[in-house]
Amino acid sequence: MYKICMVAYTNYMTDARPRREAETLVRRGDQVDFFCLNEAGRPECEMVEGVRVMRLEQSRYRGSGGARYMAAYLRFLLVVGWRIARMHRERRYDIIYVHTMPDLLVFAALWPRLLGAKVVLNIHDMMPELYMSKFGIGENHWLIRALKWQEQISARFAHKVICVHEPHRQVLCGRGLAPGKLTVLPNVPDPRIFGESQQSAAGRHGFRMVYHGTIARRLGLDLAVEAFSMAAGRCLEARFDIFGEGDAADELEAKIAVSPVRDRIRFTRGMFRVEEIAQMVAGASAGVVPNRRDLATEYMLPVKLLEYAYLGIPVIAPHLKTIAYYFNDEQICGFEPGVSASMAEAIVRLYQSPTLSAELARNAAEVVRALNWETLQAELFRVVDEWGDKDAVALAFRQTAGAVE
Repeated sequence: MYKICMVAYTNYMTDARPRREAETLVRRGDQVDFFCLNEAGRPECEMVEGVRVMRLEQSRYRGSGGARYMAAYLRFLLVVGWRIARMHRERRYDIIYVHTMPDLLVFAALWPRLLGAKVVLNIHDMMPELYMSKFGIGENHWLIRALKWQEQISARFAHKVICVHEPHRQVLCGRGLAPGKLTVLPNVPDPRIFGESQQSAAGRHGFRMVYHGTIARRLGLDLAVEAFSMAAGRCLEARFDIFGEGDAADELEAKIAVSPVRDRIRFTRGMFRVEEIAQMVAGASAGVVPNRRDLATEYMLPVKLLEYAYLGIPVIAPHLKTIAYYFNDEQICGFEPGVSASMAEAIVRLYQSPTLSAELARNAAEVVRALNWETLQAELFRVVDEWGDKDAVALAFRQTAGAVE
């Protein structure tokens, strides 16, 4: 099998997608080294489920400065690129597999690529749209133009590119990437971690609404608190549990503090391991995905939505482009994104109708079963096993320059 080097600007133990792919490849017989960020309480180098995890002396930057994000990414790129080049002399990697963000992290594979290694780029997020959302800047801003350019040269530098859903693939093709280079690999729950698909948990322990994951303004947790506060008068036994960390965590704590039903909202702040998710949300009556509408969220297929559906938890989710591509109103309890009153009505609908909750959970579980990891891992193996066109780096850059001009 192959010697594979994976790279991601992430914490290995808490990031489900790259961890699942690394461990899946190890289980079939590949050797995987994984370079990632430092994690408190974890050693610099350790074996995790057969993956050799190597942590650099750098932690994730969390803040509101775009320039500082780029500086953190650049530092990681330079350090990990040097480490990979040194390791390649010893290991002679067959494949360098890079998870974004940033897209430019793929150039950490420059030296092994020159020596014949295959490069796979897994694009988790659409950086131009995400930065427009995060920093409130327009499409013509120099930073967004630069991000589109780096997305293109990064994708062309790689031999194969993975994206997370069909609308994402369509955008990348529209920006000039060859369709044959792309593979869609959604971020679905791993049955080895989440267990077998569950039946609806609604109504087992009163009415408990849950959210887990990143706390950011675009993800609308402040709107979810507003909606829950509006619905609470008609949902007397309801409570709301929030688990996560992020740039907007302080603002969320302040929002909860002034809510008239703050005693029924619990915010457990902090990161958590993937293995803890199923237990955290066990027995929930509803999972909420409160995303606002913007260019970034229109192209998100939230993994928490898939996890709730897999676990048999009815989902309250907004009518956004990518969510609507995979789920309709017979599978999720939809609401108008950005409108707290609409989300509140969705909460009330589920609270008042256990029958509706069970039906939605059952229908959504069918969608997730069709996107099961047992099937999708065959696509991962295909990408890794198909070496494709090992074109010279100089030719790749000439083609890129022509496409960008």
